[in-house]
Amino acid sequence: MPEMWTRGEGHDARLVERLRGGCDLVGRDGELSALRAALSAHRLVTVTGAVGTGKSSLARAVLAPTSYGPCRATVPVRWHDGIPVGRRALTGRIARALSASGPPQDATGTDVTAVVRSFPPGDVLLLLDDVDPVHTECVGLVQTLLMALPELRVLVTSRRPLGLGDEKVVHLGPLRVDAAPARGAARERAAERTPALSPAAELLLSRARERGWSEEAPDPAAVTHVCRLLEGIPLALELAAARLGECTLAELAAHIEDDQCRLADSAPVLRRHRSLRTAVGAVHALCEPAARTVWRRVSVFAGPFTEAAAVFVCADSGLAPRDVPPALALLTATGVLQVPGDPGAVRRPRYRMARSARDFGTERLTAAGELPVTRDRHGVHFRGVAAVAETLWNTGLQRQALQTVHEEHDDLTALVRRGTGLAGAVATDADLCGPEATCEEATGTDPAGLDLAAPGPARPDLTSTDPADADLSGASPAGLDLIGPPPARPDLAAPAPARPDPARADPAGHAETALETVLHLWFWWAVHDHAAEGSAHLSALLPRLPADSALVARGRWLAAWLCAGADPHGAEHLLDLAWPVAVLDGDEALVGRIAHVHGILAWERRDVESAAAYYREAADTVPVGAPGGPPPMVSLAALAVVQAHHIPVAAVRTARRALAQETGRNDAWATALAHYAHALADHRAGRAGRARHRALRALADLESRVDAPHARTALRRLLTSLGPVVVPLHTPVPQYRPLPRPHAGLLPRPAVRRTVPTALDQVE
Repeated sequence: MPEMWTRGEGHDARLVERLRGGCDLVGRDGELSALRAALSAHRLVTVTGAVGTGKSSLARAVLAPTSYGPCRATVPVRWHDGIPVGRRALTGRIARALSASGPPQDATGTDVTAVVRSFPPGDVLLLLDDVDPVHTECVGLVQTLLMALPELRVLVTSRRPLGLGDEKVVHLGPLRVDAAPARGAARERAAERTPALSPAAELLLSRARERGWSEEAPDPAAVTHVCRLLEGIPLALELAAARLGECTLAELAAHIEDDQCRLADSAPVLRRHRSLRTAVGAVHALCEPAARTVWRRVSVFAGPFTEAAAVFVCADSGLAPRDVPPALALLTATGVLQVPGDPGAVRRPRYRMARSARDFGTERLTAAGELPVTRDRHGVHFRGVAAVAETLWNTGLQRQALQTVHEEHDDLTALVRRGTGLAGAVATDADLCGPEATCEEATGTDPAGLDLAAPGPARPDLTSTDPADADLSGASPAGLDLIGPPPARPDLAAPAPARPDPARADPAGHAETALETVLHLWFWWAVHDHAAEGSAHLSALLPRLPADSALVARGRWLAAWLCAGADPHGAEHLLDLAWPVAVLDGDEALVGRIAHVHGILAWERRDVESAAAYYREAADTVPVGAPGGPPPMVSLAALAVVQAHHIPVAAVRTARRALAQETGRNDAWATALAHYAHALADHRAGRAGRARHRALRALADLESRVDAPHARTALRRLLTSLGPVVVPLHTPVPQYRPLPRPHAGLLPRPAVRRTVPTALDQVE
């Protein structure tokens, strides 16, 4: 039977000619083979995927004469600006394709029986391309055709499956943005020639060169960055390739970061692909009103989110909470939302929105006037997430606390950036490494406070491996990295980001919400090696709030703690500003924690007596179980480290007192610090074996309970200084032989009488 292509639209003819001319799909070899196998084994095959993933191109490629064989009928279904063409439109399109008639006519009177009679005998393959506007009609029509024509095979492209019995679904995802790693000899050969390109990069460059782009050796890192921003979506990559003749890769990346929906092409292969906004808007037009509302409101999420978070942010008087989960399911089925990970896992699914869909939803949210309210609800929710994470940390579930912050990190960062007035700015690495903000901006007086870009004073050498060799005249005392967080040093080579304008202070209270969130996450900045990020957030938030508020005083304490190693003078000035507010408010926990940071600064100055006094004051002042910062157990451990270099006996007493704290059972990090101090005191007292045993146990307990990089490093350094356990060769291992025990009652038990007090009886 002759091949019959529908030539009603010039754009479809261009796609057909493109495939016939040998323009193969890029990066779709596996999907093409899977689709061929599915067509050979099943009568109904549906190619699904999100908008712009290339479903139509893949279907046309598999039906090309050189690929699959003669095509009996090709019936594309189109819409105009996202509106379906009318009732029973699909039936009429099939009838016109089979009759090879001319221009489209009204098909409301077309009978399905007449369509069945129009099919020629023999093996016929029917392509129903892009049936989303007529999805409901397509389900019934395909079921009728398959039952009436036993030899008929149907290939459907749609964003969601039809849901029929013998349907084989081939899901089409984005292209891979990272090149596959080479192995063995291939890795050595790849190192000698040009680095391999990922499928997304190959598509971007090939389409750009087809349009006359002549750059010979583009920067692979810049190309990969653009592909990551576009998330490997083929349509977005082709639209971006059309712009490469007008701008550089760097300018294109900045354009994409601002708004992906503005990508457009004046001469697209398919009419609905003339811009990314048009393609995404067509999906939006086919959604139910509740799904549209949920779409624009969940666009406020910057990363993956849970169903509970979506209900909290989306539900209001016009949208009931019970309507949000069905809308999420519908958006997931149409490809607007993705579910990362295994959908059948025990944990509840987390949803993620593609960047193009998020940009489109933000436009609709702004047009509806709901952006401020939705952002407020988003901020309240994630401030609560930060508070829950701190509660988990304080109650012993520290690994779960870190996992919670890690999962919600994108939205927590977005919340803080809104508080700093940079919500609409482009995020850069310098924003997370530390902005070029001065202490004058944070305090109003001294430019040495939070100037994270200025070089701090020369720090002592921390590379000494033996804590016993450390003294106050040479290397830094051991345990310095344990007492305080690592110094927050920014990347001085990075360009300075845009500074927040104080005149743009957010009246909605986003800065206050953001600062509360940062304070709740003190353990993430100080313990989990994110001091530079926390310092950057604080230096941007503190100028936006009243200087005499208790919240700002806590923020100044945390900023001083995080930058104590890099800028001790600025940290001391911040503490001097925070201390009066803490005293006037009667905040004993803040007063004690300010004393702890003063102890760190005194230890940096090699002032042993002042450091010990400050740590002792902090341990005696901070209430047990007070939230918002480290417990008194940490101050006792720091005091024991100071005492270990001069009074090991007193250090052992202090370490035991720290381990006896009520928080020791719940706080693995503070317990590890106390064990480190006790092991260091044993080492200084000459009990190397006991110190090694204690450090090994502390390290094993720490690694099994929480990820604290600097505490783990300090314990390993201590073990390295103690040296390995040496067992002599050819040493006979003594065999344990139990002594014969007399029968109970035969020998009287001798009376034990101690005349000399033991070491345990001596009280210091």
